[in-house]
Amino acid sequence: MKEIRYYIKQVLNFPLTSIELESVNLNAIWNDALQKYKESYIYSRFDKPFSNTETDKEKMIHLILAMLLNDSENEINNIDFKALERFLFEFIPDLTNVINSSSEWTTDQERAEELVRQLFSALGLIPYGETKEYFMDRLKSIDSLERIRILEETKKAQERAQEVLNKIRREEEEAASKYNRE
Repeated sequence: MKEIRYYIKQVLNFPLTSIELESVNLNAIWNDALQKYKESYIYSRFDKPFSNTETDKEKMIHLILAMLLNDSENEINNIDFKALERFLFEFIPDLTNVINSSSEWTTDQERAEELVRQLFSALGLIPYGETKEYFMDRLKSIDSLERIRILEETKKAQERAQEVLNKIRREEEEAASKYNRE
């Protein structure tokens, strides 16, 4: 495998403006992308075909990922097709919910890196020059879904803390009220 910079650059150089997403057939795209891995038909590898119900953001991610995996110079030799299937059908829809537009993947270097690292993590690949520990640490530091989860947990913790403070205030007020009556 090459260094992560190579793959990030590929995402950032993706020809976003020259694509009419309405005409994209993801079954054909993935079939072609996986030809490199000696797999002739996507249907024999994935349990379900791609439907036309994907959002434009999902289609864009699929196109970017297919381009990455189909690149003749990417030095990725083997792919776990079941892991790729889980990533495409289960993870990608969640990932698309955290971005505002599909162009974020090709215009924001950190989002491009996140997409590449998420794909590699799902496939069990580690870029050249990185240890697994560094790879996972870097992924965790730029993971949009993880960031949202942490923010939600923080918000819940703050709400619980506020509830406790309110309860303490009420108890103090009741105690002060009782003291004044005695």
